[in-house]
Amino acid sequence: MTTSTERTSEGILARLSGLISEHRNFIGGLWHGAFLALGMALTQPTTVIASFVSDLTGSTVWVGGLSTVLTVASAIPQIFVARLIEPRRRKMPYLMLAIYLRVASWGALAWLVHSIGASKPDLLAWVLVGLLAVFYAGGGLGGVPYMHIIGKVIPPNRRGAFFGGRQILAGPLSVGAALAARQVLTDVGYPDNYALLFGLAAAGLAIASLGFWAIREPPDETTYARPKPWREYISQVVGATLRIRDLVIVQILTGFSLMAMPFYVVYARDMLGAPVEATGWYLLTQVVGGVIFNVVWARLVDRFGSRVMLAVCATISTMAPILAVLLSGLGWLGLLPTFFLIGAALDGRRVGFYTGLLELAPEVERPTYSALNEVLATPIAFLPLLAGVLLQSVPYHALFLGVAVFIATGALWTRRIPQVIRK
Repeated sequence: MTTSTERTSEGILARLSGLISEHRNFIGGLWHGAFLALGMALTQPTTVIASFVSDLTGSTVWVGGLSTVLTVASAIPQIFVARLIEPRRRKMPYLMLAIYLRVASWGALAWLVHSIGASKPDLLAWVLVGLLAVFYAGGGLGGVPYMHIIGKVIPPNRRGAFFGGRQILAGPLSVGAALAARQVLTDVGYPDNYALLFGLAAAGLAIASLGFWAIREPPDETTYARPKPWREYISQVVGATLRIRDLVIVQILTGFSLMAMPFYVVYARDMLGAPVEATGWYLLTQVVGGVIFNVVWARLVDRFGSRVMLAVCATISTMAPILAVLLSGLGWLGLLPTFFLIGAALDGRRVGFYTGLLELAPEVERPTYSALNEVLATPIAFLPLLAGVLLQSVPYHALFLGVAVFIATGALWTRRIPQVIRK
């Protein structure tokens, strides 16, 4: 017969075990986010990739088109992946597959840039598209289980602290990576400078994966063992669309900031006479902006919710293209404030939209909501391509100011996002 003392001891041990597991999961998630940020800081699409494509092709259409291909490759497969893995009791194996697919694609790209970059630039351009598409498709495959796992292992009242803290912890690593990237781009000859950065990024992602080896994913209590029939699943998707439509509209409107981002570097080089080392300075400034503002984003999300945080983030994002126009008279140095705000806004988008989606998604349908959110926001993918085409006939300043108008509209639209009351 179990005594009350024994039951009390068992309860204390169970709570203690739960706290230890929660702490381990939190730390594992932070580890992954920190080293993922390190790898991505070495290969920022808005600086390093844009500069590499510009060196390789000399075309703004290529710069914008590549951004489009990468976003589509990441988004479209997700809704099919979500239907397949939603009934699985554990999602971690799919996430690990995606992570190592990304590691392999960066490693292969590094080797190929070193091997054929100087002799066959046209071939390398298409290889770059293919391998980066694999990399971003891996990100799309991983994004579905990632959001679900984080939603399970991170309590709602700690998600702002998690997403913001992840970026804060990543700060020193990202700054160090940005400084290293600036040095590599300056001191190592083309194309080996880019090959080295891609190789280091592969190593960073491999180290990041160790964080998820530490996480203990609790099994899902699913109500069905197989994927739902498409007719039933489409009905679920329609209901989810109606619930997150305003969140998606804000993503698309504020996503016009991504339309201009690959072209700030090109603008600085073509119009402001920026030297080669300017790309490294822009990368460093962008990373610092993200590090400083992550404290703000975490505080805003946990205290006021994602809606307020996204409104502040969109307002700051609106200022980036405006400052690019107003400060262009200072030369390439005048774009440093723009890249600072880009860093702040990019990290803010991650914190705000991740937490906003988790606030709106029912627990058992998180994979579908995560995938659907990416698919519905796919129009953003075509904006850089549109910008590349427009820049054949319109000046940079007109593009930047037009972008600012759409972002400001998105800031106003945040008022329509449902306000979730936390218990």
